[in-house]
Amino acid sequence: SLLSCSFAVFGKQWYQRRVRGYLMFAVFFFLRFFVLSWSDTCGQDRVVLGDWFVSHGSPDLLEDPIPPLVSAVTTDPYSDPSNPPPSPDVYCAMQWSGNIDPSSGLQKYRLKNFATEAEAAAANYSITHKGHCASCSTLQDLGVYIRQNLTDSTRKCGMEGIVSKKAQKKCLKAIGFSKPCISIWSYNIYNTRSKCFWTCMWSKMTDEPFNKPDGSLNDCLQCDEDKSGPNFKYFSGRTRRNSGIPSSIHRPDSQVYHMEHCYWYGDL
Repeated sequence: SLLSCSFAVFGKQWYQRRVRGYLMFAVFFFLRFFVLSWSDTCGQDRVVLGDWFVSHGSPDLLEDPIPPLVSAVTTDPYSDPSNPPPSPDVYCAMQWSGNIDPSSGLQKYRLKNFATEAEAAAANYSITHKGHCASCSTLQDLGVYIRQNLTDSTRKCGMEGIVSKKAQKKCLKAIGFSKPCISIWSYNIYNTRSKCFWTCMWSKMTDEPFNKPDGSLNDCLQCDEDKSGPNFKYFSGRTRRNSGIPSSIHRPDSQVYHMEHCYWYGDL
């Protein structure tokens, strides 16, 4: 009938527009990701640089005084509705101390919060991310963030967490996170699974792209952003966005702190 033909034509046109929208966004995102993929690593191979930071940035190499939030999160921050506390508008910066750890032969380093970039530079510190230092601010965790696509690997750990908390933590450790960083990632995953499980299961079953054609997050990622994001950002300190690290998830440029991580020593 004429009506059924009209619906068929409309459905085909809607599908074609949707596909074109995804393709246009994919091309834009690929070009943007390609341009940014070298900018944060000072032109170095990100896996090589990431591995260097992982092997030279253990929290065991931190010198006192260590910022108070650079430690394991021991109680679930999502269980307290007053969390997160207000976040100070500061910068987390690092400095190699020149002191050698006798057990590893590696240089020790310091982390410190500064009110401005200029203050950090004047004290001979290098910014490692925007925002205060916290559980994932170590250089070990920087290396993990730089060298791989964390979205897929942490989702895998979340799936293993359905079986057991031990399996989830083992998975996060295998990715390379430090113990303090594992603690907040674990709480973050538990909370997202609790609040967004069915939304994210549907996203996974339909193989939904991370971003919609208009650039907004898919429903699963938006749920995680809304329900788990604020506490995670506060207690982790470091995120890919505030460390200038490109991600497979497109974010508005206004949310990204553009920077480089050029503060290694010796050969990579």
